[in-house]
Amino acid sequence: MEATMTNGNRRQKAILLGLAVIFLLPLAASWTLYTVRPFDNPGGLQNGVLLDPVERVPVSTLTTLDGKPVDSAVFRGKWTLLYHVSANQDTVGCDADCREMVDTLSRVRIAQNEGMRAVQRVLLEPAGSAQAATFDDDLKVFESHDWPLAQGAVYLVDRQGYLALRYDPGFDPQGLLDDLDRLLRLAGEG
Repeated sequence: MEATMTNGNRRQKAILLGLAVIFLLPLAASWTLYTVRPFDNPGGLQNGVLLDPVERVPVSTLTTLDGKPVDSAVFRGKWTLLYHVSANQDTVGCDADCREMVDTLSRVRIAQNEGMRAVQRVLLEPAGSAQAATFDDDLKVFESHDWPLAQGAVYLVDRQGYLALRYDPGFDPQGLLDDLDRLLRLAGEG
């Protein structure tokens, strides 16, 4: 009879231990993931630099290639990938690096599939160096006069014309692609 009780006690202990593992293991795993956060991006949810304080695109510093002021409405209603070319004394217009960045921005836009209609590209060249180059019709080219922000950077501008994120020279295009994809999905446009 004692052998039967011992087997019964062992069985009850095994069941209790099994239940404890089933219920406590997920709690321990979730607590560990919450405290360690192995999947978090250390810079936050974005790959670019979040601009703070928020400000509008400084359109007062921009003109069209024929010298007319740029209307701020250009930056409303669409997400904008804005690339400001670095002022370079040796180069007039968009050099090879500039053309490569324009191509990269085009690829990021096209990669949005259905969402690409909600995205436009803008190229800002320093005053006096802008030329009506042979770019695709989809690219807007403006001249910048006394641009107050970082030159050589790419900016992601929201649909209201506010600068949202900055991508410094040498950034990973995949990060821009991910950020834009996330924003378009959140806005219901991607």
